[in-house]
Amino acid sequence: MSQNDIGYTSLQANALDSIKRHFNSTLNAVHTTPCHYEPERREGVAILCYRKVAFTLAEVLITLGIIGVVAALTIPTLMQKTNERETVSKVKKMFSVLTNAYSNYKVDNENNFGEFEMDEEGSTGVFNMFKPYLNIAKNCGTGETDCMFNGAYSYKNGSIQPQSLGPADYAYKAILSDGSLLIFRGNPTGDHSPVYHIFYDVNGEKGPNSWGKDYFEFDVLKDKIIPAGVPESNDPFDEHCASDNSEGWGCAAWIIYKDNLDYLKCNDLSWNGKQKCD
Repeated sequence: MSQNDIGYTSLQANALDSIKRHFNSTLNAVHTTPCHYEPERREGVAILCYRKVAFTLAEVLITLGIIGVVAALTIPTLMQKTNERETVSKVKKMFSVLTNAYSNYKVDNENNFGEFEMDEEGSTGVFNMFKPYLNIAKNCGTGETDCMFNGAYSYKNGSIQPQSLGPADYAYKAILSDGSLLIFRGNPTGDHSPVYHIFYDVNGEKGPNSWGKDYFEFDVLKDKIIPAGVPESNDPFDEHCASDNSEGWGCAAWIIYKDNLDYLKCNDLSWNGKQKCD
């Protein structure tokens, strides 16, 4: 064996010793972490042992249970707020649509208000005033119809309205493109001022079919349209919406000008006083 061979073998031995020391130290360090099995040891080789971290079934179930409880407490409240904001938006939009339609009608017809009584002919006449300016999906006419909820609407106080407008000949019905319902009615005998009525159901046949919740009224005067509930209307808010015992006839104005449905949550609101529930 030459001197060179002896030196080369010595270098190999030193290198091998160095590698063995490195792997052994690594093996000892890793093995300080508890393992589910004994790592395989071979001369000059170390099989590293990794600890797998995971949740137990009990931990997963507890976490899911907590998430479920939180969801059950928060989702109904979020849905209620979302539905309320949607109703506010729809009522405001319809007031704007009807106001613009009436303005266009007056321009096109030289402010002719007409004389429409609360009968079949009168309700048809009121409908024809607005028809050219509305996006109507289905023209339902008067009398019995499948366009709307034919049962009796409920009042805000929970009682049932004595007479339904569904089958009434003196009410003209039309479905708009968004699925909402408009009902047109002529001037009832005995009103203190000439006025036509437009009733608005924000979601058509869908429930709850109740005044102040999804069913509202607008009044057509000679010079403008007003939402029922303003102080000048036949059904001011304080008398016809604020109280739990009210019918809910005068709630539309509150939504439009006060921007909430808080009258469904407390009964101490007033037009010129408290504006929101605590």
